[in-house]
Amino acid sequence: MTTTAWLDDHIYAAPDCPAVDADFQHAHQLLSTLIPLLAELPETHDINALRHLLRAIRRQADEVRRLAWNAQVYGYNRLSRNGRDEPAKVLLSRGQQLQASLAQLIKPMTLFWLNAPEDQVRALLQDPELFELAYAIRHDRQLQDQRLSLESEQLIEGLGVDGLHAWGHLYDSLVARLRPLVEGEPMGLAQADNLLSHPDRARRASAWHGIQQAWAGEQETVAAILNAINGWRNELASRRGQRRRLDALALSCHQGHLERSTLDTLMAEAEAHKELGRRALRAMASAQGITDFAPWDLYAPPPALTPINIDFEQALTLVADAFAGFDPEMGAFVHMMAERGWIDAAPSEHRRSGAYCTEYAEPAEPRVFLTFEGTMDNLITLAHELGHAWHSWLLRDLPLAQRDYPKTLAETASLFAETLVRDALLAATDNMEQRRAIAWLEGERAASLLLDVPSRFHFERALVAAREQGYVGAGELRGMMKSMKEQWYGDSLSQYDELFWASKSHFSITELGFYNYPYLFGYLFSLGLYAQKERAGKEFVQAYRELLRDTGRMSAEDLVEKHLGVDIREPAFWQESLRQVEAAVSRLERLI
Repeated sequence: MTTTAWLDDHIYAAPDCPAVDADFQHAHQLLSTLIPLLAELPETHDINALRHLLRAIRRQADEVRRLAWNAQVYGYNRLSRNGRDEPAKVLLSRGQQLQASLAQLIKPMTLFWLNAPEDQVRALLQDPELFELAYAIRHDRQLQDQRLSLESEQLIEGLGVDGLHAWGHLYDSLVARLRPLVEGEPMGLAQADNLLSHPDRARRASAWHGIQQAWAGEQETVAAILNAINGWRNELASRRGQRRRLDALALSCHQGHLERSTLDTLMAEAEAHKELGRRALRAMASAQGITDFAPWDLYAPPPALTPINIDFEQALTLVADAFAGFDPEMGAFVHMMAERGWIDAAPSEHRRSGAYCTEYAEPAEPRVFLTFEGTMDNLITLAHELGHAWHSWLLRDLPLAQRDYPKTLAETASLFAETLVRDALLAATDNMEQRRAIAWLEGERAASLLLDVPSRFHFERALVAAREQGYVGAGELRGMMKSMKEQWYGDSLSQYDELFWASKSHFSITELGFYNYPYLFGYLFSLGLYAQKERAGKEFVQAYRELLRDTGRMSAEDLVEKHLGVDIREPAFWQESLRQVEAAVSRLERLI
């Protein structure tokens, strides 16, 4: 039986049920037993005793981490369905506070791994259980010179809950509260966003203007949010950078397990090929007979004699069949997700916009969220999020430290999954109208990844630099966004979305900055992988699985070198992927 709502009663019956309190009581007991163990750490010098102590600390900490993780996922998921769920807000806050308490408490162990002599680290990591942390420890030690005192590090963690992260919660509250007026009808942001792919241009324009008006009323609030988040990051970077100052992008690359030279190469190739994205938009405008292609036309469906309307069961079958054509277990996984109630897709009041995939720590189960209303775009979004879910599922038996892969590599499986579905749809039909619809989606993706994402990236760079000089007001943010959109879209748009910085939630994510280029990386990297699939044949299925399993224990460069034998610091890999984009855009131009 397929359901379009999450079945999470085996996690918690409700955000305020007795099991929640029992779990938090258990977590705090574990925290209290960690205190004496951590107190022994500076006094323990025998290597065998040290191994035993570090194993004990790690086991206790991981148990608390699982409880905090589950509480946050459950609370956040409830809020995604209904942003006014007050008990869920309380649970999410409790989970974040527990996570912060753990992070504060185990700072002595974090700093131990950072500051220990290299020969001692090598000796300790010979222990099989501690070796599971080897990559994470090596990665963290790259920032040895950025760490502050124990007291300062604990203070930062403690203040972050009601400081930095509170601004992200405020943004999420805005998303839940806003009710755009579309042709006089108030509706949630998720519903209004879906109308941006409506076949009727007037309806799309009304939805876009309604969303704009809603965010315009909150632009000063969102400006305050962005200033607070980036001000916090800048100040923290300044405090940490007494010996070596890292700019925001350098820190982002470290968080993304990516070298700056690789990012520079990626963005340079995007700059050199932005005309591909513009060509896609011009083709779409031409097909619709639109001479003033506007922001509300970016996700318009292709002109068709009969509107495409896909029900949820049909969408699941299409995705599952496409996945199964590559890997039968991947196809079966889609049906399992639906049958177990791990997908939430039904429209609901006060529902957040967008889509995402998350997972519980224990049991290790993925969850997918989207608002499905029958469009082809919804179908591809479903494939995207189920690609994420498959990635998580392949990692479910690994230690927590190796299941936490960086955002740079997080979009690989999702975008690879999209390509599988689009290619399967193309191969399955000779109907010219359907082929146009699929090519249309490829064109949309090319424009989004080669124009929208780089414009976001350069906007955020400008925002970070401007925030160093002082407060950046809403008017200045509008001007910066317009400038970046114009730089990338050029004359392929008749006007630009100056409020995109307010409506795009990625700018208000507090955990990390520059949540934009990972999509471009994932897009082109997944196309590079897809090219390998065509060359390697059936052997590629297992190779792909092994690549995904390594994403939490290798840098991006080492991962690609190991599994593909290429250097992504060099342009050649990205240029091969861009040749596939060129072919897709040419197909769109030909079919329309």
